Amino acid sequence: MAPRPSRVLVVEDERHIARLLEHVLAKEGYEVLVAGDAEHGLERIGEFHPDALLLDVVLPGMSGFDMLKILRQDSRWASLVVIVLSAQWFNQDDQALAEAGATAQCPKPIAPSKLIRKLRECGVLPETGITGAEA
Repeated sequence: MAPRPSRVLVVEDERHIARLLEHVLAKEGYEVLVAGDAEHGLERIGEFHPDALLLDVVLPGMSGFDMLKILRQDSRWASLVVIVLSAQWFNQDDQALAEAGATAQCPKPIAPSKLIRKLRECGVLPETGITGAEA
């Protein structure tokens, strides 16, 4: 049986950014699902079972960090790769992000090549369905 593509859930409320991420990730071989807010992201994560989550911090309703706290309390998502996307966290160090439960950060504006590199550094390879936690 061939390995499935790695799945990435994108939680981003800015449609143009979400479409860009979806296009770039799909072109690289990832299976992508987009949610426009944290509430929908929480609904979709259980259905989609992603290998990674790209999570905007500033979202309508529940913030990305509130979503991250909820995810980290659930053992199913404790080791999920979560890359925080935000201009507000551009100057934050990795320690602060790690304490919040994030695996890594990718500041906005997003450079697609840097995002792909970050996913690979976190062990989420496009065509294996295997994450760093499983490898």
